[in-house]
Order: sequence, then structure tokens, then C-alpha cells
Amino acid sequence: MFNLNEYELVEDRLREFWKENPDGRIETQVLEYRGDSVVIMARIFRTEVDPHAWASGIAQECKADLGRMSKSFVEICETSAIGRALANANYAAKGKRPSRAEMRWLPRQVFRRGDRKPAIHARFART
Repeated sequence: MFNLNEYELVEDRLREFWKENPDGRIETQVLEYRGDSVVIMARIFRTEVDPHAWASGIAQECKADLGRMSKSFVEICETSAIGRALANANYAAKGKRPSRAEMRWLPRQVFRRGDRKPAIHARFART
């Protein structure tokens, strides 16, 4: 079972990626957008001149009626795709990748515990 306390935020994995690959790059591409759903692919490159991606990841999100997913589902999807690409490039604790079913269960778990933190999806910046 996925343990939230062992989840490495995308923001933290990005920081480690940039530390180890200061000349790297990350590209994202919207593969499909239908107004209420989006599919995004992220590609990770070790250097700016690499012609082929080192790793990639794909994520899908659907717009919700309320909450963050009602306004920011595209941004959240992009962050998820980057997180999956980073995990595929070994920027995640081994065996700590949650399944889709586990992530869907997570909001209910957090709500029941009364713990509205930590944010699962974090905006990222190259620092």
C-alpha cells in the first residue's frame, strides 16, 4: 500500500535533477485536450543538446466541479507527467511509485485524517 509519508514531491525530485543535470532540460507536450480532460507527456533530457529523451512520463487528469481540479487540472497534469518522467529516470525512491488506484484513494484518506497537507502536486521551478 502507498504511504503518503514516503512520497517524494515532484518539487524535491526536480531540485535533485537540476542539481545533477544543470544543463538538462524538461519538455512537456499536451497530447490531448478536450476542455474537461487533458493528457500530457513530459520528456527529461540530461543536457540541452541531447537529441533523444533520457526518460518520459504521461499523465491524464479530468476537470472537477470543485477544488483545485476545477481550475488547475492542466497544471496538475503537467506536474504529474514530469513526476512520472522523473520516476522513470530513477528520481523516486525504489518501489515508492503509487498506482492510479492508490492516488485516487489518497484524497479520501487525507480528508478522513483531517490532514489537508501535504500538497501532492507542487508547482516547480528551476532554482
